[in-house]
Amino acid sequence: MKQIISVCNESEGTQYHAHWNWLITAGRAHEGLYAPWRQQLRQVQREMGFSYIRFHGIFNDEMMVYREDEAGNPLYNWQYVDDLFDFLLEIGLRPILELGFTPSAMRTGEQTIFWWKGNVTPPDHSKWEALVTAFIRHCITRYGRSEVRKWYFEVWNEANITPFWSGTQEDYFALYEVTARAIKQIDSKLRVGGPATSSSDTVECPWIKEFLAFCTQKELPVDFVSTHPYPNSYPLYSYGRPCYKDENGTYDSFAWLNDAIRETRYRDAEIHITEWNSSPNCRDLVHDTAFMAPFIVQNFVKTIGMVDSLGFWTFTDIFEEESLGQSVFHGGFGMLTVQGLKKPSYHGFWFLSRLGDRLIERGENYIVTRRDDRIQVLLWNYCHYNDIYANGDPTCITPLHRDAAFLEKDAIDLEIRFTKQAESMRMITYRFDKEHGSVYDSWLQNGAPEPPDREELSILRSKMELDAQISFVSTSDSIPVHIEPHGVTLLEFTPVL
Repeated sequence: MKQIISVCNESEGTQYHAHWNWLITAGRAHEGLYAPWRQQLRQVQREMGFSYIRFHGIFNDEMMVYREDEAGNPLYNWQYVDDLFDFLLEIGLRPILELGFTPSAMRTGEQTIFWWKGNVTPPDHSKWEALVTAFIRHCITRYGRSEVRKWYFEVWNEANITPFWSGTQEDYFALYEVTARAIKQIDSKLRVGGPATSSSDTVECPWIKEFLAFCTQKELPVDFVSTHPYPNSYPLYSYGRPCYKDENGTYDSFAWLNDAIRETRYRDAEIHITEWNSSPNCRDLVHDTAFMAPFIVQNFVKTIGMVDSLGFWTFTDIFEEESLGQSVFHGGFGMLTVQGLKKPSYHGFWFLSRLGDRLIERGENYIVTRRDDRIQVLLWNYCHYNDIYANGDPTCITPLHRDAAFLEKDAIDLEIRFTKQAESMRMITYRFDKEHGSVYDSWLQNGAPEPPDREELSILRSKMELDAQISFVSTSDSIPVHIEPHGVTLLEFTPVL
């Protein structure tokens, strides 16, 4: 039986917060000095347009912001930082600045993370406070107070797990206190928040309640609460098998988060999810598949009004935590491959970016919006993981055979019917599925060249775009829509005057 979607094309809809184009993320600050990284981010901004970006490592040694002379006096150097911020602001992006990691000259231990050796030991508080103060004063001097007041300052990254923090919860809370007070002493209107904790085995977001209780006790500012509720039933870097929550995992975590914050004095704080993806594994082969387009669309539509931002981790596979991926499709986080090929996640965000600013209605597998006199109907056919893969057995898939991770579902057939009839409309149809726009599937169909040469990349680029068709319809007609598993279809209707 066909699903009937009745579109009230007389409705003006209601204003809502489109949280899908608010925040995008990248691996670390130093990658932002690379020309290909910048080229890809320009493209993302040109085709979708985000407002903010977040990344690790603004204080990493490789950014050369801090060292000391022989007498132990601080030497600050902002040249790489300025170059990066100048570029971001030029293309319309402001930073959510994750403050970390510890410069070597103020470290209290030797523990580091990743090959680029970000030091994750608690910093010397007096030196850290001086660094944060000098950094923010420099930013205000260079970019203006009114501009920097629009930025966000996030204290550290995922201190609840040992790879990113060698100290205790008490140590992190003390660092937050020092940092927040230093920032507000410069300007009370600057925005500071945390605790940027990772995911957990349950719907609960780690340390949130404890963090807000500590800040209440100390009367500390929390302008925004940040956390990283990946929809996985294991913490990052655990020694257990990586498992995946059900398809409501993200929604359920957001519901818990809202309830937890609502019970505190910080009930009006903004909520920013500063990392999120289908998993926190930068070699998860699912990340390249058609699954990602409807995964992104469904989760963003389902969580409208629950958070202020949901930052997809990350915009590009130019990402070096585990070194650069060997294969063109190595399961990286990015919306774009290292070579700049658009992955299904890219299309997921592009579909969302086409939605209007007024919500008419939404359902289990569709949303209807309006912008001026144009109506958008976005539909999808989401297929979740099967029990084998969800329970942590990745042996059911290989780099060249990844479909076995998902439930088998049929295509769905729908009909669009308008409430106001006898009106002529131009209809543009954009279609994504495994045969239309899934560059990983096109790579397989073309012999999986590894690595693809220039000619092969050119062919793959021709296959990575959506199918698009223009037609003219009447609102008196019933409009059939057929969506394959892992498919997404956008219909844009414009009255013909």
